[in-house]
Amino acid sequence: MQKKSLYSCKYQIFFVSLQANYVVQVVGRYKISVEMPKRLFIVLLTLLIVSMPRSFAGSADTLHTTYVVNSDYVPMHVAQFSVGGGLHTLLPQLSEEGRNMTGFDPGLGAGLQVQATYTYFFHKYVGVTAGVGFDMYTGNMHGGFTDSVYLYDSHPNNQMNYWLYSKYDKFKEREQLYMITIPVGVTGRINLTDPIQLRGTLGLGMNVIVGSHFHADGELETTAYYPDYNLHFDPDLPQHGFSNYYLGGYNGKIDNTFPVNMFIFGDFGMHYQFTRRWGLYAGIYFNYTCFNAIRPTTTDAGKRLEPVRFDMHGGDGKQWTYTGMINSKLVDALHPFSFGVKVGVTMTFLDPIKCNCENW
Repeated sequence: MQKKSLYSCKYQIFFVSLQANYVVQVVGRYKISVEMPKRLFIVLLTLLIVSMPRSFAGSADTLHTTYVVNSDYVPMHVAQFSVGGGLHTLLPQLSEEGRNMTGFDPGLGAGLQVQATYTYFFHKYVGVTAGVGFDMYTGNMHGGFTDSVYLYDSHPNNQMNYWLYSKYDKFKEREQLYMITIPVGVTGRINLTDPIQLRGTLGLGMNVIVGSHFHADGELETTAYYPDYNLHFDPDLPQHGFSNYYLGGYNGKIDNTFPVNMFIFGDFGMHYQFTRRWGLYAGIYFNYTCFNAIRPTTTDAGKRLEPVRFDMHGGDGKQWTYTGMINSKLVDALHPFSFGVKVGVTMTFLDPIKCNCENW
């Protein structure tokens, strides 16, 4: 950079000298008077003033286009806007009842991340990062399984205990959580080639659950067994709540989430600086929620909500409410986890400064 600036200055001085010689030759054709040295000085000074900004502009352009790879100059303030997606699963932890459900499969899900961050580099290799983002997580629970619960029939003609069996067939439930995330971490960077850097960030963050939704589809068959009389009721008694139901299009929300939680995260990728202020970033990321994101409705497993709540004699024999798998006794915990690919645009604002890096 210094050599280029020196060559530029020499070129400008040489250019000024040629212009001065031309002026002298022109003036020499006329009679030299007492005012000639004064006029010549004014002409030379004018040409020098006009030429010098060009020289310094060339030097500044060289600085601004090479500061990324010059170890003496550090871009301190970097903002980044990125979008990404990949595996964004709820990572449910099944309860004992859920693990005993043969055919119940808590599948994986996909999602997205939108994030804006600011990084302050206090050294050419190290900085601190903070930001805000939006994440969406998805869960998929499906299969064919049978749930059983021991209930009490309060009908005046019965008033006895019985087993209610709920058989789910072609069942699928899709859950989604929406979060605002606030990450804070330490960022490192290393130059690989002139415009390309390797960057990485590790840290902790806080996520705030701002919304949830689930959608269920499938068929439900309910039967019963009264052990006192050794009686089995088939699903052809809808007046008693034993029938075939269709869960298609059932929508609800996850009610038992903690609104705030903590997560650890990592972000690693390549950065390409294509102008003084603008760059491109591409990399991979992961987030893991450290603590349980839901709270059981009760600590007593026998009183946990069923996936479907029935009121057998509440009306037409079809008084029931679908609870949702995460709200029910089948799931004890959620630890949302994400792993995906992200791309982004970076902007360096304010001018790079010369850092005192020799003390590191």
